[in-house]
Amino acid sequence: MEELSQKQQYELAFHLLPSFTEAELDEKRRAIEELISKSGGLVSRYGEIKKIKLAYPLKKEGFSNFGYIEFFAPGEAIEKINKNLMASEDLLRHLVIKKEEEKASKPRAVRIKREKPIQEAALPEEAGGKKTEELDKKIEEILEKI
Repeated sequence: MEELSQKQQYELAFHLLPSFTEAELDEKRRAIEELISKSGGLVSRYGEIKKIKLAYPLKKEGFSNFGYIEFFAPGEAIEKINKNLMASEDLLRHLVIKKEEEKASKPRAVRIKREKPIQEAALPEEAGGKKTEELDKKIEEILEKI
């Protein structure tokens, strides 16, 4: 097995069918981890799988069980992992991304420039009063049409 320093760090995000129980979800996550290991990868951590409402349906499903796994693997293993995941009927969708190395940055002092408070401009009584009444009438007309 290659050294960890020669492998890239990746993150796999996935949506599983919403009908799975917690035990089945753990089993599916372990199966994905096993697939990564068999492909030459090493799982570093994973997130809790949570049921979420989708913004749009995936394979006619409005909800899914979403989770993610972070792992290290050689670049050539990603294609094999993707092919095996696409063949799975339990997955609604998945995405593997290459994670960038986090650069350590020094905290910097930030100077906040305080501006003078904004004062509200007073509208003349005539201009504000007439426009407000006209707008109120138009809003009422529109609401009546609905």
